Amino acid sequence: MTPDIADAAAERTEAAQRLIDRAQNDEAVDLKVVSALELCVLGGPKHPLFEEDVAYAWLQMGNRRRRKLIQLITEGMVERGLLTENHPGTSPRQGAPTYSLTPELGIALAARCRPAFIVITDTAVSTIRTPRMFALGDQDEPVRAIVVEDPAALPADKADDFPQVKKFGPLGRMYRYFLVSPGKAAEGLAEWAIAPPPQHPGVDENSARMVSRYHPRDGQVSVGVRLTIRGDGTTARLDRPRFGGVHGAAGEYDLAGLREVMLDLLTVRPR
Repeated sequence: MTPDIADAAAERTEAAQRLIDRAQNDEAVDLKVVSALELCVLGGPKHPLFEEDVAYAWLQMGNRRRRKLIQLITEGMVERGLLTENHPGTSPRQGAPTYSLTPELGIALAARCRPAFIVITDTAVSTIRTPRMFALGDQDEPVRAIVVEDPAALPADKADDFPQVKKFGPLGRMYRYFLVSPGKAAEGLAEWAIAPPPQHPGVDENSARMVSRYHPRDGQVSVGVRLTIRGDGTTARLDRPRFGGVHGAAGEYDLAGLREVMLDLLTVRPR
C-alpha cells in the first residue's frame, strides 16, 4: 500500500491548516485512533520512533502473510474513512494503487515521519505504555503544534472495526492521536509527571518518572534533554537535567511551576 504522503501529508491542505489553527487556539483536536497494524502498513517501522516489539512482530511475518494483511488492513482503512484510493478502478497492471490520507491522519503521520523533535515519557514499570509527543513544524516555524500519541484501549462498541486487536499481540495495540498547542502539551506533561509512581509489585515508592526530548538527525535519533521527576501528586522534585540545555533548575515544583519547565522543554530550540 502506498500512501500519497508527498501530496496528501495533510499539514499543507486547507482542512489541515484549520485543524492546526484550532490547536493553536488551545483546543485539543482529536485526530484518529489507529492500530499498530495500521501504523505498520503506513510505514511505521521506518519512522524515526517506533515500538521495537511491534516492529519485530511485523518484520518476522512471512512475506505472503504480510502482503495479505497489507491488503486487508488497507481495505479496512478505506472503509473507516482514513484513506481514499486515488483513481479507484484503475487496472492493477498500471501499478500499485496510491491513497490519500484524511487531514487528521495526514497530520499524525507527518508528525511521526518528520518530527522536529520527539518527547518520550517513561516510568519504572517498563510494561506500562506511556504518552509520546511529536513536534509538527517546518524551517519557518519549528513547532506549529504537537501531536500527542496516547495508548488507547479499544471501546467495546468499536471491536468490530478492529478484529485484529485480540489475536495479534503487540500488533493489536491501539493509539489515539491528538493535536494540541505546546502550552496544552506542557499541561499534560506536567500533570503526568507530578503523579506518584505507579503502584506495581517491586516498584520503589520513590521511583522517578522521566521525560526525554530526542532529535532525529541524519537518520539517527539522539537524546537532547532528559528530566527525572519524583512526584507525589501535589509537588514534584526535579533532578538536575541531563544531556544538554538547562530546562528548569533542580528543585521542588508545584503543578504550575512544572508546567513552565515542560513548556520550556517543548519550545526552546536545541543548541
